[in-house]
Amino acid sequence: MTKADQIYCELINSIFQKGELIESRNGTTRRMFTLPTVTFNRTPLITLRKTAWKKALREMEWFLSGNSLCPDELLDWWEGQLSPDNCYLGGYSDQLRTFQFTFDQIEALLDGIRTHPFSRRHVITTWNPAEMYSIRDLNENPNTPTTCHTTIAQFFCSPAGGISMHSYQRSADMLLGVPHNWIQSWALLLWVAAQVEGYADTMLWTFGDAHVYMEPSHLDVVWSLRSVEDFCMERFSPRLEYTGKIGDWFKAEDFDMVGVIPEPRILTRPKLL
Repeated sequence: MTKADQIYCELINSIFQKGELIESRNGTTRRMFTLPTVTFNRTPLITLRKTAWKKALREMEWFLSGNSLCPDELLDWWEGQLSPDNCYLGGYSDQLRTFQFTFDQIEALLDGIRTHPFSRRHVITTWNPAEMYSIRDLNENPNTPTTCHTTIAQFFCSPAGGISMHSYQRSADMLLGVPHNWIQSWALLLWVAAQVEGYADTMLWTFGDAHVYMEPSHLDVVWSLRSVEDFCMERFSPRLEYTGKIGDWFKAEDFDMVGVIPEPRILTRPKLL
């Protein structure tokens, strides 16, 4: 079990001990909006369950591409949520890079860190209110979601060269989303740090609405997680490494997982909703 596994189990337990039942847009959830901010100083890989980390990094590559067209290998994750031509108009890629603007948030972030490392303005966001509230019309799909994670993320530089990130996630599906969001955001931090010739230091994660769907396959996973009693840490936890170069854009293929990923203890998979 990794440190991330322990944190993950504790968060799930908190939701089921203190959370409230809510009728949401696509099902009943048990949710909390007062989960504590969590801190990671190493790769936040969930290993109790299988985490599709390579696919999660491919999704982050898409988010940073400036292209709203969903790659074919991600269509199963985005089934039923895209525009008629399989685009996510107004979504992550558009918000972070090009949508209706000539302003590129990622290029501006890198430039800001390089020129004014201790500025308090190293902020990116995927939440443009006008576009989020019209995103269903924009995509001609009543099931298109607004952006969920990286709602706002602020980066900090230390005098020693450490780069840290504090990310706020407005909506957190604890089973389907969070394990992938953590690893892809850690990859983003590794990449940003490499591009500014620093090193990844700390990732803080603050939740808005953290929830679990009260769907049988989701509850099966929850009960399995809550029954885990062995919190013995793996001596050598898997470590994500960035192998690209300064000037390279974010590509999933430029990351390696160093170390052995233990076989998942929990094999039940939650149903996509």
